[in-house]
This record gives sequence, C-alpha cells and structure tokens, in this order.
Amino acid sequence: MSSSAQTTFDPIGPDELDMIGKAFQDELQRRALSRKSEEAEALAAKLINAYQAGIRDDLGLSIVAGLS
Repeated sequence: MSSSAQTTFDPIGPDELDMIGKAFQDELQRRALSRKSEEAEALAAKLINAYQAGIRDDLGLSIVAGLS
C-alpha cells in the first residue's frame, strides 16, 4: 500500500463522543424517533461518518443530523 493510500486512525474521545451524542439525541427528539429504530441507527452512522470526515463542531453536526 502506498503512503498516499494509508489512512490514520483518529479515535473519538469522550468529549467528541458527547458532542456527537448530543446532536444525535437532539435530532431523535426533534423527529420523535426511538433510539432502537433503523432511522436512529442510520442517523448515528451518519453523524460518526461526518465527524470522521472533518465536521467537528456542534453546529456542523446538528446541520448534518437535520439533513436526512
């Protein structure tokens, strides 16, 4: 594998997880979704992907959460 194809693993820390969790909870409440629903699972994955893609602030994550 070439060095340009390598990715680094940047773990999500407790503060970051709290931020993602808040955006998740706020959007679940706004949509009146259960945490156990398929929509909630898709939302969680979307927020984690957005964070890993570089959206690392409350507002950005809230906007991503509302786009689905």
